[in-house]
Amino acid sequence: MSIQSSQDQAETRVAPCVGERGAPASRWQRITTALFTEHWLIRLSVSLLFGLYVRVILFAPVYDDNIVGPPLKFSDIPMYFTHDLFGLDGTAQSAYYRPLAQVYQFFLTSITGGAPGWLHLGAIFLHLAVFFLAYRFGRHLFADYRLALLTALLFALHPTKVESVAWIGSSVVDGLGAVFFFATLIMIARWREKQSAWSLTASVALYTCALFIKETMVCIPPLIAVYLWITMPREGRIVRLVKTLLPYAVMSAVYLAIRHEVIKPPSSRVEYSYPTYTLNNLWTAPHAIWWYLSHLASPWGLSVEYTSKTLTKPTLSGFILPGIALVMLLAAGVWLWNRWRSPVAAFLMFWFVVTLAPAVILAPMVSEHDRYLYLSSYAFCALVAWAILCLGEVSPKAPLIASLCVVSFLSAVTWHEMGYWDCDRTLWTRSLQISPSQSKAIFEVAGAYSEDGDYTKALSVIDNGLRYYPTSPKVWGERARILNVAKRFDEARLSYLKVMQLTEPVNGKPVGTVVSNYARAVAAHQLSVMDMKANNLAEAESYARTAIATQYDAVGYHSALAEVLDAEGHKDEAQTENALELHLQLTRQLKNKWNAPSVRK
Repeated sequence: MSIQSSQDQAETRVAPCVGERGAPASRWQRITTALFTEHWLIRLSVSLLFGLYVRVILFAPVYDDNIVGPPLKFSDIPMYFTHDLFGLDGTAQSAYYRPLAQVYQFFLTSITGGAPGWLHLGAIFLHLAVFFLAYRFGRHLFADYRLALLTALLFALHPTKVESVAWIGSSVVDGLGAVFFFATLIMIARWREKQSAWSLTASVALYTCALFIKETMVCIPPLIAVYLWITMPREGRIVRLVKTLLPYAVMSAVYLAIRHEVIKPPSSRVEYSYPTYTLNNLWTAPHAIWWYLSHLASPWGLSVEYTSKTLTKPTLSGFILPGIALVMLLAAGVWLWNRWRSPVAAFLMFWFVVTLAPAVILAPMVSEHDRYLYLSSYAFCALVAWAILCLGEVSPKAPLIASLCVVSFLSAVTWHEMGYWDCDRTLWTRSLQISPSQSKAIFEVAGAYSEDGDYTKALSVIDNGLRYYPTSPKVWGERARILNVAKRFDEARLSYLKVMQLTEPVNGKPVGTVVSNYARAVAAHQLSVMDMKANNLAEAESYARTAIATQYDAVGYHSALAEVLDAEGHKDEAQTENALELHLQLTRQLKNKWNAPSVRK
């Protein structure tokens, strides 16, 4: 692989076997050259991608695709720039600051009326735009349309893209962010070739927009720095590089300052707002890297959620063996580098590392997701495309045959994996099959069975979850809820009592997480209701006060206590509790007024 530093170099090659034109063309080469022209192949690729993904138009909204909400007005747009992603009521709820993604979703929802089919269609068009822009950037990087087009097609077909196309919430972040990501690189490549001030200005502007779509777009300036380093003439390269990167640095500083001002310290209810960096990050990193590499190389058996693995100490299977495998892989990369000495290969390796780094660094806090491979997969697909085209040295027909085989394989796997995104039920059932210990999948599948009235299957799923989480108040609380709905009150009471036991305060201080305290409040409230029905007023009052002490601002708890107090003859206290309940309900209504369609992280 090689990039020439002189601007008038006509041919940039990834390897000697790609782009050679010295030997006379065979009859097969002449036929394929005549039939498979660049523009015809682009149209064919777009048609393939659209035909492959068009069925998602009929899919229902899934996961947190909250597309139904109060009417939005243009005057609401500025508030997206003054709150984090989930904190539109003025309370910090996350570390995600993505105002332009929310603005895009606002316009898309306003234009389409929020119909899921139209929103899915918008996700498909975003994906087609990403494919075309990835191809255009490849034309600048490789200067070989075959390699650029095949890389872009494999990149767009890779099954790890299913999540970001079939899921509306992900498309407006990852898909839209990828559009601005590649557009930024295309404009800097044009500036490099033509020295146009307009191209540089456009690149900086596009980069700024990308930042306000997703935080991980801060990886763009390092990519630009490496790209310019390998393409600029050596003389005066450092000075020109610093001058070129200065506008990007300024816009990065502006963005970070705004984000710091907006993202305030979170409330105590938020568990994932700011990343933490301990030795756990180091122990978990090899496993996380190997997890992502395996999903690139074997992209099937995918899921919306996976069971996260966080290491608190180095283990043989989680740290040592993956670490050894990564060292061996790195050694192979160094050997290939010594053989080819290709700046393009070095750039693509850096691309993979820098775009995947956030997901690996935050592995202990953020569980693995296929969408985190969105940008990283471009480097992997470029390697595959290069290997396919190198087969031309063996036989003129080999690259075409290999391309058709790989494209057909990826299309088939993508089609298969896409089918699980048609509704929440199939999505979470699939997740439970892939990761039986995935907690959210346990709750979602059990909840689906419960809604259908199939309480036996719902309890079976929950009881299986207790094998993995025997001391989880949340799992025990869900078990109690299902039993309560099934009118198996005695069993439900025992499960609620188990929640109370698991969340009992130590030395008067609450134990466990926010979720545990929430489970305790619910359990206490339900026990109060049960005792009230059984006319055990003293115990009912005790549990009602426990629920309020655990979650004072929860709606329904004060009215439950008021009912008990009224039955006990404490009319004044009951009236006070009812007044508090009314106040909380009005406050909740005011907060709900600001709720808007969510954009997935």
